[in-house]
Amino acid sequence: MGVYGGKPSIEVTDVIPDTFSFSDKPDKFILIEKEQVLKLIHSESSKAILLDARSAEEYKGHQHKDGAKKAGRIPKSVHIDWAEAVDYGNTFTFKPVEELEKIYNRLGALKEDTIVVYCHSGVRSSHTTFVLTQLLDYKNVLNYDGSWVEWSYDDLLPFETDTQYVEKK
Repeated sequence: MGVYGGKPSIEVTDVIPDTFSFSDKPDKFILIEKEQVLKLIHSESSKAILLDARSAEEYKGHQHKDGAKKAGRIPKSVHIDWAEAVDYGNTFTFKPVEELEKIYNRLGALKEDTIVVYCHSGVRSSHTTFVLTQLLDYKNVLNYDGSWVEWSYDDLLPFETDTQYVEKK
C-alpha cells in the first residue's frame, strides 16, 4: 500500500504524443504590483481585501525570515495561513471544498470581491491564489508576487507589527 492509499504498479503507461501551445496573453492577469497595493491601502473607497498567507508568527511581526529587511505585515491585511488549506494529518492534499469554504469564509468576502494575496516571496500566495480561484471560484483574486520581501525593503512604505522587533546586529 502506498503512502496515499494507492497500490504500486510496474505496468507501463501508454504515452500519446500531443502538441500544446501557450497563448501569447494570459486568460486573466492575476498579478498586482507594489504601487497598486499601496493605492489600495490608502484608498478610502477600496473594498479590496488584503490577505497575508504567511504563518501567524510572520504576520504578527514575531518572525523575521531570511530575505526580508524587517518583520511585519502590510497595513489593513488579514491573516489566513496558506497551510490551513492542506490536510497535513492524512493525505497531504487539499482539504475538501466544504472545509476550504469554512476557512476562507472568515474573510467575509463575496465571490466577486477583490482579494489581494501576499506572503513572504510569492510562493505561498500563489498556492492561496490557486485555492481561491480554482477550488473555491473567487472571481477577482490578485497575487502580489513581490510580497513581504519587496515591501520590507522600501522604507517609504507603511508596515505594522504586533510587537517591537529588534534586528540582530
